[in-house]
Amino acid sequence: MWPTRPPTPELAQRYRESGHWRGRTVGHYLTRAAALYPDSVAVIDDDVQLTFADVDRDATILAAALHDAGIGAEDVVSFQLPNRAEAVVVYQAIMKVGAVANPIVPIYRGRELRFILGQARVSVVFIPASYRGFDYAAMYTRLLGDLPHLKKVVVLGNPEVSNADERMTTWTDFLRGSSAEAAKVIAALPEPDPDQVAVLLYTSGTTADPKGALHSHNTIVFENHSMIELFDLNEKDVIFNPSPVTHVTGVNCALTLPFLLGAPVVLQDQWDPEEALSKITRYGASFMIFSTPFLQGLVEASVAADLPTPSIRYIVCGGADIPDELTRSATDRLGTVVRMYGATEGPSVTSGNRWDTQQLRTRTDGRILAPTEVLIVDGSELSAAAGSVGEVLWRGPDTFLGYLDSSLNAAAFTADGFFRTGDLARFDETGAIHIEGRIKDIINRSGEKISTHEVENLLSEHPSVREVAVVAGPDATTGERGCAFVVTHDGKDLTLGEVYEFLSNREVAKQKIPESVFVVEVLPKTASGKIQKFALRDWTRDRSVVPPQMVDVIVHSAYEK
Repeated sequence: MWPTRPPTPELAQRYRESGHWRGRTVGHYLTRAAALYPDSVAVIDDDVQLTFADVDRDATILAAALHDAGIGAEDVVSFQLPNRAEAVVVYQAIMKVGAVANPIVPIYRGRELRFILGQARVSVVFIPASYRGFDYAAMYTRLLGDLPHLKKVVVLGNPEVSNADERMTTWTDFLRGSSAEAAKVIAALPEPDPDQVAVLLYTSGTTADPKGALHSHNTIVFENHSMIELFDLNEKDVIFNPSPVTHVTGVNCALTLPFLLGAPVVLQDQWDPEEALSKITRYGASFMIFSTPFLQGLVEASVAADLPTPSIRYIVCGGADIPDELTRSATDRLGTVVRMYGATEGPSVTSGNRWDTQQLRTRTDGRILAPTEVLIVDGSELSAAAGSVGEVLWRGPDTFLGYLDSSLNAAAFTADGFFRTGDLARFDETGAIHIEGRIKDIINRSGEKISTHEVENLLSEHPSVREVAVVAGPDATTGERGCAFVVTHDGKDLTLGEVYEFLSNREVAKQKIPESVFVVEVLPKTASGKIQKFALRDWTRDRSVVPPQMVDVIVHSAYEK
């Protein structure tokens, strides 16, 4: 049994009686879509297009192969795959066989994989032979000795699989054992309990250690239905998904949502804003969710090409580090942009839609998405005064069922089931929420608390700034100081004096102005594009601790006060 921490019986009953928990499995919606729209395109992957009937057929064959390999309820099946059509088939096959899907982002290597595959006791994992010049097959060959419970590593991409370990096999060989009676075999399997764990998602690293979040069929299905209702989506929409399919956004938008809607998803593997713009216009993409760097790149590509995007109804931008000006300019250039606040543990907590005021859409992080409940509390977990900044707590039908490491759950939840997010926010007079960053993002300068989000928002308006992250660094006099890491347009320099002058002209309190500025070529990020601030904080304390994505990056100016 999984160490879940489901909502209280009263809450669960409320979610069922209100229809928020529909009692349907993720796999039910593929079966339904294949029956209603068999010849409609479900997945567009460059030159590969799969209809709903194609996905249903291929997933059934693969599910039978998994069943033949002894995979069933509560077994964990991982996939560390890029944004390719095969990932959709693998996910849906796992749903058909009643196992637990564990997507793993492709950037993870041996250390993270030993932890995840070992903690989750994964039975089967699907991987590419190689990807972006890296040999995954060789890496997993080395890992097998540390993972005795792993039954099969299935390698895609016409690899030459070593015979050194019989647990390594190719996609073709794995499917070879799947009988022609696959549909009958899978149809005879009992329907999974909708309250059963369906997906195990490891947080993607805005903190140092990944944590395995457990989601049921009910929480995943509700999340996707809530997007359909909020954004008025239907089978005529076209979803564009450049986010990793192994991240919570991709799991929802690419692997699940198309089958609830009967609408196609257009996959983009490696992010390229010009290619993204081309795919959006070519296929008439109307709905997409991604993070700030994707939005920034798409705006710049659209301006450079002077290419309109009339098909876009919604760009939903996730993450708390979205400058107000970017939201406004992207809406003017591309189509309606709204900001959404959520996490792996609860993907959609607040958002706006096109019917909200421009102020709410472009200068806040949205309104609470009922029936989710949101509290902002002070240090004693009493409700903070209106307008005051405090920690965000939430609970709702898409809230996860706890962490795989159950020892984390006591600190993660209140007694009545609210999730302690570690995020800081405030409500304004209209009830909209403003995310102010993470508790750890606060700079404690001589006892005065400074929000890094506020400083980032202001610095993002500087004409030379493309991306910015502000963290707390050590200071012998004040305890902590503001350290700004800046990516500039065209590699331009930016001095501390220029930053000081720019913020002073905006009447910013002197204490809030960063006392260190580092101009870098890239910022360390998760696979979904969120900045890994913990890595920047570590670097300010020990310059030998270089974030992995910045190993080859030259800091071409470092101005310290």
